[in-house]
Amino acid sequence: MHRELSHIFELYTTFMRPDDFKQAVKDKVAERAGYICSSPSCNRMTIGPDATNQSKSTKGGVASHICAASIGGARYDMSQTPQQRQSISNAIWLCGACSLIIDKNNGHDYPTEHLRKWKNDHEKLIKECLEGNKRIMFQFQTLTDQSKTCRLIIKFLEQRGALFIDLKHEIPYYVFESIKEIRIFLTQTQVQIIPGSPLEIMVDSINHACRHFMNTTNNNMTMIEMAYSLGAMRKIIGLNLLDMRRVYGINISGQLVTALPVN
Repeated sequence: MHRELSHIFELYTTFMRPDDFKQAVKDKVAERAGYICSSPSCNRMTIGPDATNQSKSTKGGVASHICAASIGGARYDMSQTPQQRQSISNAIWLCGACSLIIDKNNGHDYPTEHLRKWKNDHEKLIKECLEGNKRIMFQFQTLTDQSKTCRLIIKFLEQRGALFIDLKHEIPYYVFESIKEIRIFLTQTQVQIIPGSPLEIMVDSINHACRHFMNTTNNNMTMIEMAYSLGAMRKIIGLNLLDMRRVYGINISGQLVTALPVN
């Protein structure tokens, strides 16, 4: 009986309780990363002075799971033990934005082997910097520049009625032409976006949604065809707009607000 209860408890702790990292693991993975985001296209500093108290510091990084802590999470590996999920070998240090991005689409865009390579390459770089063989050049203007580009995109989308006008008032031909204009604008704007950045991923997602709409409809589509395809596209764009607001602090105003998902 005791053995059966132990087995049940083991199954419960394996499948029901998230295997989060202990604080010591979080601290150590941050130190090994030099408190710098491990994403090769980011490298954002995640620790610095507290502006209101000179005796304190501010931390903005996250010890993210390479393989999810619980069932249903990004890159969950059933073969791992709870100890392996909680270990430092399953942790990668990222900034807040990148920690969100890697888990989008259930982590399919960022497979386990890619994240392990990120971590290994980054820790190797930090070690070489520590030994004096290399130096890190910081691009302090990066986030600000991306915010400006993100704001430009939002201002353009706020003028696209196809993203928020009630479907019963839409005309299929003009909707199709408007989505085509969005695709052209985003394609032209992408030259201003840092490759591999969270903004590039968001813009790619919006562009893909627009492309899918255009590939599955035409400017002679029926109202029923338009309603189905436009509704799906608006949902995807709304999720990305929400991410833009959260990551870059961009204000979304006017009728475009109605495209945001309702909590």
